Amino acid sequence: MKRISITVDEPLARAFDDLIAKRGYENRSEAFRDLLKKELAKEALMNPEQECVAVVSYTYTHGKAALSRRNIEHQHAHLDMVISSMHVHATHNTCVEAVIAKGRYDKLKVFCENTIAEKGIGCGEINYLPIDEDEQRD
Repeated sequence: MKRISITVDEPLARAFDDLIAKRGYENRSEAFRDLLKKELAKEALMNPEQECVAVVSYTYTHGKAALSRRNIEHQHAHLDMVISSMHVHATHNTCVEAVIAKGRYDKLKVFCENTIAEKGIGCGEINYLPIDEDEQRD
């Protein structure tokens, strides 16, 4: 570990302390490390060749059978990226699906955005997580 010291004004320090208490961190260092990792992950995704995992989740109306079939066909067309998918019956009419995929950011982004842009999809979200093979070995 390497120690880093920072100086911030009092209002910012209080706001940070409030945030870390709200999120359940034991100390400022843990919270700061997570904030820094999040920013570095965003920076990594600026590289279109960055390997990453994506979780794309979305809702849709159960009665739209054609949409369900199109979703499955879309996933099958991208078997090189799709790792897993999960289907949940949230209500009698609403289904939730989560698809986990892995690949280069530029290609994965197109797959995920096309997934939630499909006609009939309700709410959709994508979370990209950059991965570094060398870092995983440490």
